[in-house]
Amino acid sequence: MLGSFQLTEGGKTLVLEFFTLTEEPDGIKLYLRHFTPSLTPWEKTGPTVLNLLSADTKSVVFLNPANGQPKQDVLTRIDADTYISRSIIVPDKGDAQVTEITYHRLYQGPPPKRKSKHQGSSSN
Repeated sequence: MLGSFQLTEGGKTLVLEFFTLTEEPDGIKLYLRHFTPSLTPWEKTGPTVLNLLSADTKSVVFLNPANGQPKQDVLTRIDADTYISRSIIVPDKGDAQVTEITYHRLYQGPPPKRKSKHQGSSSN
């Protein structure tokens, strides 16, 4: 699975993030990497790798065994169109920092029709 995130401020891109979820022999991994708008990588030694720690129907938790950039990522599903990403960054010096982002699905056209529980069918 491939994903991306773009942080903007005042109409200007500040950072791009690309990430993948992959299934490997030793488990599911979350790979992520940050770039400047000109695609210069922030991480000098390659992507950050987090291991799947736990998963259930509402959330998944990834843990970084190597360092604290980020140390933990938690993705929580709120509903069919919304989830929250919570990252805990543990710097070499100072206190841990928490970043929380709410993602909403954007539809290119009209949203898909959902059947009501009370909707019935009729025949003529």
